[in-house]
Amino acid sequence: MDRLRSVAAALLLVSCGRAPPPRNAGDLLKSGEAHFAGARYEQAQQAFEGALRLEPRLLPAIRGRVEAARKRGAMPALIAELSVRAGAAPRDALAWYALGLARFAQGEEKAAVAALSQAAELSPDEADFHFRLGIALFDSERFGEARAPLEKAMKLAPRAARYRAPLAACLARLGDRKAAIAVLRDVPSLEPTADEAALAVKTARAITDPFRGVPQPARPELEAGLAHLLRDAPGLAIPVLEGLVKRFPDLAPAWSLLGLAAQRVDEAGRAVTALQRAAELAPEMPQPHVYLAELYAARERLDLAEGEYAAALERDPLDVATLRKLGQLRLNRSRPRALEPLRRAAALAPADDALQLLVARAEAAGGEAATAGARLEKLAQKRPEDPEVLLRLALLLFEERGKAAEPARAELTQRLEKLLEKVLSLQPQNAAATRMLTAIRAG
Repeated sequence: MDRLRSVAAALLLVSCGRAPPPRNAGDLLKSGEAHFAGARYEQAQQAFEGALRLEPRLLPAIRGRVEAARKRGAMPALIAELSVRAGAAPRDALAWYALGLARFAQGEEKAAVAALSQAAELSPDEADFHFRLGIALFDSERFGEARAPLEKAMKLAPRAARYRAPLAACLARLGDRKAAIAVLRDVPSLEPTADEAALAVKTARAITDPFRGVPQPARPELEAGLAHLLRDAPGLAIPVLEGLVKRFPDLAPAWSLLGLAAQRVDEAGRAVTALQRAAELAPEMPQPHVYLAELYAARERLDLAEGEYAAALERDPLDVATLRKLGQLRLNRSRPRALEPLRRAAALAPADDALQLLVARAEAAGGEAATAGARLEKLAQKRPEDPEVLLRLALLLFEERGKAAEPARAELTQRLEKLLEKVLSLQPQNAAATRMLTAIRAG
């Protein structure tokens, strides 16, 4: 009878179109995040508050509650509530943290800094308290003061990718670009979310922007030269840029663009001279090295190209395009260390399926068949109509089948036949798929 009642209750929930209510703080947090993503801010705030009743130290729920209240226009009421709480419990770091977040969301930066400072002082081992204090100081353009709490947050949570970009931006504002890039270098190995990776890449790009600090009198000609290059008119860009380097002989971005223009009109010697001059004038700039690498690669001077790509990545380790080009160059040449830059690129651009496929190819070539297979299985689920993905997976399974004993061999044979038939339905003339399928059926 009890079992029948359970089944009836389950059927009733299904018939009403309702999911079972969340049973723990984690479920409520996820529910709040889903409501927030769907712009259902009142329901989101209620879910976050429910999570906090069960787990008061759930920091993402505190942040979510504040953000939902901000979206609802309910900040005054929330700030009033949190102010009372902090006043009643002056040693409660969480109360000051929540109040600081709310003040910051309301644009009350001075009050936010005061509250977050109190939270960090009361709970000095909580990384996020220091991080939020650093963000509030940074937003107030108090970069010198922001540095210490941002560094403290990273020291307390060295595996948290989200703490890296703000610290790097702060260091760059203080003029320490080398330290800023060093902070960002490890982001790909920290398993960043897509948003964290995108922010880190954007920050690195801003730090290495070649046009930062260009004197105002040089800007019109520099922008004119760049505009010609963007319109694929290097012949028009060259005289503009030549005039510019005569007026500003130490202006590295002008030499860099002149080198790029010379490369595009096939004046290799002149391009190399200009790009090397740019690299001398601005040793922290990655762009001259990228342009030199492209020039050398186009002329099959691959050792030089590889060296220049590596030099560019020393200066901007989060440049996805350069990571990919270096990895692919090494992979095509069967050179060692092809996998490292490709994996870094894939961590920074997780939605790039072509890049994921390239990483799988490098993993297979490097003897990591199981890792490559797992990556290809995910890609095949995501792209079931992509013949290249299916064929790459089939090639790995074909090798595995050759080493397998029964009954695993029979299972692999069945899977391979389905994969190859699918490839041939998409590409009937695919010779590699035809050969493998023939070999399988021949035993």
